Amino acid sequence: MKEKDKICLGTVKLGIPDYGFSSRKKIGTFDAIDFLNQVGLVGIDKFDTSPRYGESESILGKYICQTIKKPFISSKIDNIIPNRTDTYKMMLESVKSSLEKLHLEKIDICYLHQNEINIISNPYVHDGLKRLKKEGLIEKAGASVYSHEECAYALQCGIFDFIQVPLNVFDISFYDRFIKENQTPVRFVARSLLLQGILINREQIIKRITSANEILTYLSKLDIIAQENNISTLQMALGFVYSLKNIDHYILGTTSINNLKMNKQYLKEKLPIDIFSLIYELALQRKSWSNPRNWK
Repeated sequence: MKEKDKICLGTVKLGIPDYGFSSRKKIGTFDAIDFLNQVGLVGIDKFDTSPRYGESESILGKYICQTIKKPFISSKIDNIIPNRTDTYKMMLESVKSSLEKLHLEKIDICYLHQNEINIISNPYVHDGLKRLKKEGLIEKAGASVYSHEECAYALQCGIFDFIQVPLNVFDISFYDRFIKENQTPVRFVARSLLLQGILINREQIIKRITSANEILTYLSKLDIIAQENNISTLQMALGFVYSLKNIDHYILGTTSINNLKMNKQYLKEKLPIDIFSLIYELALQRKSWSNPRNWK
């Protein structure tokens, strides 16, 4: 895959503006279609969406209708109830609804938005993904995981073509265990590169996360490393994930075209090996707060 193709725009904030810790767009000041047109102009033609992301599929569909070249789209199946004989019907309805909103005939990667083992290992779900492929409604199947147990299963079961994992300067455990030496046909996609924006939008951390002091202490360590090497913490963080091998593409979530351009540039610059190694060791240290599901 060409380097320019490795960035995928995550569209959760198109449908849920208050998602994460990044800045909010004031109502009436943000034109989503104009933003997506600008995204296309800077050379990004990959998009990640989901029925769970508010109106993002419909917004993306309006953009797709006016584009000349069809973009690469990943979306998700949600609300699966395990061990039901009508599982395929539910999956089919979900995919058809997404295709209708997106104005597409096929989804390039269809992930399971539910990551629990009893979902990703369910025979009815496996059969449903195979049938959706056979009917030409999805090209590839994927799992979006949060635990090592889930990742290990998804990697070895032979059902999934892609696995989406969190990957950032806070937590490198998935990479170290599953991706670094990956020899399987399964491809990995990196999400949460800035951990929902806490790397650069820190003012709300104390108010919204119980582990705020631990997070801010860790951020201070990153700031010091960046300052000593005359780069920004953001540049260092994105350069770090770009320096990792065996990543198919990176999901960046933003509704700021200026931030997207800057992040796109940083995701082309590998870190010197000494800085990379230092951050790698920090990111390997176990942290309960590196999973947003543990935030309270």
